[in-house]
Amino acid sequence: MSMKIDFLSISNLEVKTKEEAILALVDVLDQANYLGNKKLFEKDILEREATLSTYIGHEIGLPHAQSSGVERPCVVIGKLSQPVRWTTEDEFVQLVFLIAVPEENEGNLHLKVLSKLARLLMHDDFRTQLSELDDAATMALLNKSVKEDN
Repeated sequence: MSMKIDFLSISNLEVKTKEEAILALVDVLDQANYLGNKKLFEKDILEREATLSTYIGHEIGLPHAQSSGVERPCVVIGKLSQPVRWTTEDEFVQLVFLIAVPEENEGNLHLKVLSKLARLLMHDDFRTQLSELDDAATMALLNKSVKEDN
């Protein structure tokens, strides 16, 4: 079984805050026509982030939301040019995986993607590969690693 989700990647993202990082990635999704209602998705993802931080360690943030503002499921990866503070603790993030899933989706897609990504990101070699690859290679790696059951 493979997951029906797309991947986008953007490198050298110039942002100063967590909110700027999230909104920049929402813009990428919007420009790529994954969103039906950008404002609604922005509200949903920022509310979700405010409820519980999505910092997972290793300078990685995994903001995510199920939202009726999303038309097609997508993960956009933002590689930040400089780390930004993600939590009130001294936790900084340089790699952001923003997961956007429609409110109505089959079989908890966002949870499946979230858990698969979280498992992959625990591996040093996988994180190193991600940090070194260009955008096209990053998308190819994620398509291969996340979508396939391996």
